[in-house]
Amino acid sequence: MRLESLDSRALAAVRFLDGETEQPLTPPLAVSGDGVRVVRNRWGLYVITEAPGLEDYTARFEAPPEPGPAPRSFTLSVVDPSGRHLPRSFSLELPLGVEDAVFEPVDVRMYLAPTARPSPGSAVVRLSLTNEQNAPLAARRVLRLRVDLLDKPAIKGLGLSDERGEALLLVPRIPIIRWGHEQGESLSHRIFSATLESALAPSVAGLPDPDVPDQSFTPLPLTLQVASGLETNRRIPIPTS
Repeated sequence: MRLESLDSRALAAVRFLDGETEQPLTPPLAVSGDGVRVVRNRWGLYVITEAPGLEDYTARFEAPPEPGPAPRSFTLSVVDPSGRHLPRSFSLELPLGVEDAVFEPVDVRMYLAPTARPSPGSAVVRLSLTNEQNAPLAARRVLRLRVDLLDKPAIKGLGLSDERGEALLLVPRIPIIRWGHEQGESLSHRIFSATLESALAPSVAGLPDPDVPDQSFTPLPLTLQVASGLETNRRIPIPTS
């Protein structure tokens, strides 16, 4: 995607976040939508400059039409060429209705592929989702992991299963105990309990849209033990009826 300067009215700007660190992604992504034009600017934001039915609004920067156009929902898809994140779709209401929409980007989370390499110190949870017949669950599910800490607010991690039912959740910033400061002394990993919830990710334009509301999540009857830098693997049946 080319970097361009903009001299017309923008409809919105999108900032994509890494599924592990929740920091803005800097490597280029492939973002597209039916009739929607997306331009990546020098700050790594993906600016939507054109959309069907909004041509008059985007063409006149200093004197937009009055009254302004009614917001319409548009679906976009995003693919990470590096393969670290799973492809996904997301929806936006355009125009956003704020004059400086480009300076208030919409954050979109990218979910890690099962093959993504974790950062040092993150708790690693690998899940294999199955149906009642113990076959891999093809339907995409959003997984939410809650790690309860003793003296701090709980930490949450999010994951998305792929078409094989495989999901990866990486949870950074879990505390570690060091028993001393002498050279050669090892770290002691504190073990924490974690609970799981899942929700069905609807398919939009052939790709999952993981932005599901909180009320869509249901608890899974499983408690995990997680720690910084350690990996946990589980096979989990998901009721489908």
